[in-house]
Amino acid sequence: MWTWDARPYPAFPTRGDLWSDGGNWRRGHWLSGRLANAPADVLIAAILEDHGIADYDVSAVDSCVTGYVAAGPGTARETLEDLLRLTGTVVHVAAGRLIFRSLASLRSSREIGTFADEDGPYVEMRRGEASERPEEIALGFLDLARAYQPGSAEAVRASAAHPRKELVQLPVVLDEAQAKELAAAMLREASGVAETARFGVAPSLLSLESGDVVGLAERPGAWLVNRIESGASRRIEARRLPARRGSLADQGEPPTPPRPPALAIASRPLVHLLDLPLPEGGQGIDGARFAVQAKPWPGYSIATSRQGGAFLERATATRPATTGWLIAALGPGPEGRLDRGNTITLRLDRGALYAISRGELLDGGNLCAVWNSTGAWEVLQFERAAEIAPGVFELRDLLRAQGGTEDAMVVGAPTGAAFVLLDAACEPLGLTTSDVGREMEVRVAPLGRALDDPATVTITATLGRRAVKPLSPVHAKAAFDAAGAVALSWIRRTRVGGDNWDGPDVPLGEEQELYRIEVGDGSGAVLVREPATPALVLTAEEQTAVFGALPAELVATIAQVSPVWGVGTARQTIFSRPA
Repeated sequence: MWTWDARPYPAFPTRGDLWSDGGNWRRGHWLSGRLANAPADVLIAAILEDHGIADYDVSAVDSCVTGYVAAGPGTARETLEDLLRLTGTVVHVAAGRLIFRSLASLRSSREIGTFADEDGPYVEMRRGEASERPEEIALGFLDLARAYQPGSAEAVRASAAHPRKELVQLPVVLDEAQAKELAAAMLREASGVAETARFGVAPSLLSLESGDVVGLAERPGAWLVNRIESGASRRIEARRLPARRGSLADQGEPPTPPRPPALAIASRPLVHLLDLPLPEGGQGIDGARFAVQAKPWPGYSIATSRQGGAFLERATATRPATTGWLIAALGPGPEGRLDRGNTITLRLDRGALYAISRGELLDGGNLCAVWNSTGAWEVLQFERAAEIAPGVFELRDLLRAQGGTEDAMVVGAPTGAAFVLLDAACEPLGLTTSDVGREMEVRVAPLGRALDDPATVTITATLGRRAVKPLSPVHAKAAFDAAGAVALSWIRRTRVGGDNWDGPDVPLGEEQELYRIEVGDGSGAVLVREPATPALVLTAEEQTAVFGALPAELVATIAQVSPVWGVGTARQTIFSRPA
């Protein structure tokens, strides 16, 4: 079997504005959109089987519809009659068996002569009244391109000034091009049914049976035998067959499909702009992200403007974010280990949250962000999640201060603080280094709407600094000697590539290694140094010169410095001098 197309059906082949080879699909070898169709032979067999009829032959049926909906209880004849007419199928009984055949496959098997007897002429021709034949057929169907809504296709005889209309309403699923072709075929066949012939044949033609297709001497066309009367003579009743149905490939290009209708309304979205650390594997300023939530969801365009200039398209929100708000305050917690003492209780705007395994947690799963009262976002993870009320979730076993957000964690989060799940819906805003730390307007507008649509939201924000700030050092230590000197040391962290454990140290991540150390005694006096290595020695003389004496406690605030972006997040530690 070949070829299955990765492009989504039915957008391909109907969206000719996107793909120029859509017209080839009707004549080509694609399986997309065809494997799920309802071939007429299988469909007829299924209907017969449902009604307990097992003696039939559908092998000569060659037609197809996209789908069929059983309208309700009824007989097999009621169900099949219009379907056979739609698909150009005829049926007759032979030896107690139902034989189904497509008109397109019928051929005249022989030409026979006619003769007169005492009962009538050679050939008796009957043509139905013109007033009995429809000149327009309106076919009602379920339109695949319009999400299975009712559709209608018409076929009208060109010479009809005031056409007599016949409505054929069927619970079949079709596309508009196929429906129009089938309606035209039904109209052609309606004229052929109106012409019948009665004639006598030689007694030697005993092999002639109902359902045979024959040609009549000096009579045009092919004739389908409907009835045979045997007596002193053998008389046949037949109807002339219409012209053969063509294939869909011969009907020209399909009509232009309807574009998906725009939403009647667009809601004003809830928008969160998040200044987050650089994610693992991220580049540039990928930490500046957006989360958009709305019901209904039309999709939103994200654009930014600096200093009142023109708005620049940055990104498109293609899916709603999972957002909510805390219904109970979240207190500070431990860093670097599971927080079992705190619980996040929140109400979601939509969606759900799920528990994960410990391995998935340690691999970065269930990453989320909680806003605090200072305007900073703490990045954290949760292992357990339980829905304790409709839309209300309780999150436990937390990993706090991820990505170097311990400064936001120590503040905690109040009741009503925003919550955002950091999944694929929370995408980068696409800032550049020139945007970092600069105030800008962010406009979130519904797709396909005017920029002054009431649902458009504009927010002023300053973003990008968290992604470029150096992380705070860890494991600060102090060693005091007998002379009063103190040796400070610490371990730096990195924003880039810090999860690889194979090297002797993590990458630097900044242009050069530099630190800012502030050492105080609690009285307000501060000693400032900027070493280029993760160590600093303060002699007794330096301490005495700044503090007037050797202090009993030293408050050390250590931060890594970026030559481009300045001082990063600081970590403060208190050291007590031995007695």
